[in-house]
Amino acid sequence: MNKLLLKFILPILLILLNFSYVEAKCKFIMDLGEEYKKSDEKEFGEFPENETGYAEVDIFAPDICSSDNFNDQFIIKHIFLEKKLMAIRFYVDNTIDNSATDSLKLMNYAKRIYGDFDTGSNPQNFNNFIIWERANKYIVYQRALNKDVWEEEIYISNDKYWDQLSRHKSLMEMGEDPDES
Repeated sequence: MNKLLLKFILPILLILLNFSYVEAKCKFIMDLGEEYKKSDEKEFGEFPENETGYAEVDIFAPDICSSDNFNDQFIIKHIFLEKKLMAIRFYVDNTIDNSATDSLKLMNYAKRIYGDFDTGSNPQNFNNFIIWERANKYIVYQRALNKDVWEEEIYISNDKYWDQLSRHKSLMEMGEDPDES
């Protein structure tokens, strides 16, 4: 009986334990392409849509990324057109200081969730971007020094939704109504 236990049951248990390990990641309010519903308003507030159909819903990362030790300088912006989620922008607010970017928390999150990348000999000096392509979406991690302030973000969208957002923004900048074109 002991040999049976060691040969069959123990390896099965080890495999099951291995599959039960799930990497914690932020639970965005919905997936790309999904619509903001009345039930979402109960949890995330009233939908702030403007007359052009564009809306943003900002959530502090600690509220939906419980295991990553983010603070309120880490913000997740959900970008909508006609109540449909078009993009997610997970960014660092460095308006006061660069401490959030200096902590490397967003960079380490990107590496852990989307894939490792080379930051050179000193990750603190990484000043570049990385793109991952996944099924029906792309993820861009960007870290850029603008004067003395780090701009750091993870941007998630796809070609279709990015094109729609770009077209909408372009029409708005030209003073045209996006609904009429």
